[in-house]
Amino acid sequence: MSEEAHEDEYGPALLAMLELIWGEGFLSPGGPAAVDEIVAGLDLGDKLVVDIGSGLGGVDMHLARAHGGRVIGLEIEEPLVDLGRERVAQAGLAERVDLRHCTPGPLALDDASVDVVFSKDSLIHVPDKEATFRDYFRVLKPGGWLAMSDWMRGEQPYSKDMEYWFEMEGLTYHMRPLPFYGGALAEAGFTDVALTDTSESYRALCDREYAQMKGPINRRMGELLGAENRDHFVENWRAMTVVLHKGELRTGLVRARKPTV
Repeated sequence: MSEEAHEDEYGPALLAMLELIWGEGFLSPGGPAAVDEIVAGLDLGDKLVVDIGSGLGGVDMHLARAHGGRVIGLEIEEPLVDLGRERVAQAGLAERVDLRHCTPGPLALDDASVDVVFSKDSLIHVPDKEATFRDYFRVLKPGGWLAMSDWMRGEQPYSKDMEYWFEMEGLTYHMRPLPFYGGALAEAGFTDVALTDTSESYRALCDREYAQMKGPINRRMGELLGAENRDHFVENWRAMTVVLHKGELRTGLVRARKPTV
């Protein structure tokens, strides 16, 4: 995780909004289906999985329930960890899901101690991805896998539309193009690197979300957030559809393996 200064960015209004769009416990797109896509083909049965940026723990509970993993969720925002632990306990998954508050920097995990490093749309917040990949390599057992998705950028310089979307988001983003991941992972020692551009499917998903926000869930958004916050988020999603369709905002899946020898 990044060693830069950190301030909590997910306030109650943003949490309510993201869970309304993406489902209870999920703070990034696609819900359980997106998690299944990231780990497709991997056997997680009784494997130790570390989830980077675990948020409220929805991903971790799904990895335990649907895929049989034993999950350590690492999150730098302590209020999210506290809420997530309550939900994990209520779900009866405390023996399989361990949510931990952590500080930015190297992972507080032993060398060669985990079977899978999982990350869903969290490296967008990390500036030094090369150092992060080296640390992932360190904590993985030989033969272990990195399975992740991330929000990425195109090759072109940021336009005014992209800068406006950043302003609307109000979050700290450090994005790189998809090919960067291949080179950085190879330099960290990973093999069997596979990169998949998922921008087209995410554009379609975002378009559907924007239509929902303008229509079926608009009133509920107002009840949860108030009219001003609701209108902000609707405009935020409109701005996001613009940069997605221009190809400036992109998404991708990344898979890589630590060699056995």
